[in-house]
Amino acid sequence: MLFLFIFTHRVYSQDPDRYKRISLAFEIGNWQPHSLNDEPRFDTFGAAGATPFYGFALSTPLAGELGVRFSLGYWSLRDLEETETVHSLTLHPLCVDLKYWLVPDYKLSAYVMYGGGVYWGIENETTPFGARLRKARAGWGASLGAGFDLVITGKLGLGMSFQYHLVHFKEALGGVEDFSGPKITITAFYFL
Repeated sequence: MLFLFIFTHRVYSQDPDRYKRISLAFEIGNWQPHSLNDEPRFDTFGAAGATPFYGFALSTPLAGELGVRFSLGYWSLRDLEETETVHSLTLHPLCVDLKYWLVPDYKLSAYVMYGGGVYWGIENETTPFGARLRKARAGWGASLGAGFDLVITGKLGLGMSFQYHLVHFKEALGGVEDFSGPKITITAFYFL
């Protein structure tokens, strides 16, 4: 009973300086574009060749409960040779999000995010003679999401977020123009 009291007191206690500091974060998760769900080659990640989503983010406060988040990520889909001449494709999203804390100044706090960015896509094509060609193009997108942060110590924290990305390429990337879909990530962050 004492453990439960101490744990809940620590989780729900206030941490007023938290939103006044810059944080660096590493995130890992799953991005699932809807356009690929019906393809026989696509299955979450593992056997189908889709990698987990990896990313880095820098968050800084703006005013009150509002902050801005800059993020850079990596997601790849490999082993496409059965249906396309493309051997693999990679996406690098570079996004800017406004982050609004719904429950500010607490060690466990919820937030919503709105933003968008540039999505850099790279195709790696294998020719019949074994040579590899790379084609790169940019796409645009917007995102909407929510999540929570849990401050563990004065410098470290964990979080989880869910975002829906609306991503479109003017020219097809690996035979697909629309990479819209949900992304769920687990985040570890460090306060500067």
